[in-house]
Amino acid sequence: MAKITAFRARHLVATRLASSLSHIPALRPWLVRRFISDLQDLNDALRNTELEGYYWVWSGLLLGWAREGAVLPHDCLDADFGVADCDFYRLVGAVPAIVRAGFRCDRRFISSTGQVTELTFIRHGARFEFFRMFPVDGRLHYYMFNIRLKGITEVEASLPEQQMVPFLFVGRTWLKPKDHELELRSVYGSWELPDPSWSYLDTLGIEARRVSPHSHFDWRDGAVALPEGSHKQSAG
Repeated sequence: MAKITAFRARHLVATRLASSLSHIPALRPWLVRRFISDLQDLNDALRNTELEGYYWVWSGLLLGWAREGAVLPHDCLDADFGVADCDFYRLVGAVPAIVRAGFRCDRRFISSTGQVTELTFIRHGARFEFFRMFPVDGRLHYYMFNIRLKGITEVEASLPEQQMVPFLFVGRTWLKPKDHELELRSVYGSWELPDPSWSYLDTLGIEARRVSPHSHFDWRDGAVALPEGSHKQSAG
């Protein structure tokens, strides 16, 4: 128990330190370089797993590429990826390769209905988040969580379902939605202009908000990513 507690404390300190450093303009170039290096390592680690070709870039990373052709300096502690529900078992299978590459299991988000909706990894204080996307009537539904001291709110949102195409970013090849402008409009609205006040809770595609029955989503003990049998169900 002491070992797990020390592990959690160490990564909590690293995350808070990185967040504090990101507010110092002079240090942002260094943070961005380190973040890019981590992205490259993650891409390399996944290249030889079953997840290769089945995950894509979206949200802040996609916004940075589309608007500035680079990682956004103020958003260099968070990387968002999408994985289709039917391929989520591929991400589960890739967890050991991600861990071997130096990333740590951070949080495993679970919906109010008991489905694992997101796996998050951490490295150098930055989070690398894989969202499970559920197709419904031509849209991809996903879940976000607003964690506060008084409880957790589950936020369900959706995006237009699209074909994924390859693109080059930070020296690596990734996948992205074919019409990335449509996707960005669906999330941010006027995405071409920076809006420092924007929050993920302002996402345009929000469809529902619910009180979560869970008290936390800590996954740092390395527990299984999905309940037994869930990966087989997803694969089918």
